[in-house]
Amino acid sequence: MIVASVGVFGTLASAVITQVLTQRAESRRSERGERVRIAEQQAAEDQRKIDQLRSCYVQLNANDRYYRDAMLAYAHALKSGSVDAEAAEVNTARRAQRDTRAEAQLMASDAVLQIESRVNAQLTTAYRHLMEVAGEPDSPTCQERLNRVIELLKSLTAQQGHVRAVMRLEVRATAELPDWYDPEIGPTAHRHDGH
Repeated sequence: MIVASVGVFGTLASAVITQVLTQRAESRRSERGERVRIAEQQAAEDQRKIDQLRSCYVQLNANDRYYRDAMLAYAHALKSGSVDAEAAEVNTARRAQRDTRAEAQLMASDAVLQIESRVNAQLTTAYRHLMEVAGEPDSPTCQERLNRVIELLKSLTAQQGHVRAVMRLEVRATAELPDWYDPEIGPTAHRHDGH
């Protein structure tokens, strides 16, 4: 009787223990699956943000360069006396750059905005001087002012390179800033932190 009772009890206990262990294993599997699903969702969201930022940065970089190049072409045209098409191109480039900057101000990091704002300030200064010179009659003073505008616009190439370096870091196109990066031009101590 005792042996039969122990056997029945053992059989019942074994079934209960097996069921409990199965439920625990299933619960752990479900928790692991949920953690994987959450991690995949987070990775997809991070990638979506990086893709949006990349698109914004591509447009900002392209339109800053377009604006600078259009003003440079206009300055050279003013020097030679042929300005018809270049004036319209400057206005088109200026509008495109302004619209892109408006989007970037909502999406770009503080580090990118800090450097790009310096570029934009110089583009604005060059535009103002260029428009002043465009309204003046040709003279040696006018030619000298155009030379200064041209030099200002050419000097932006290095700063635009620094903006691109930080942009590339932030969209994970590179893991570190290039050796030529100068913290005096760009923000200090900017490192890739995964954001």
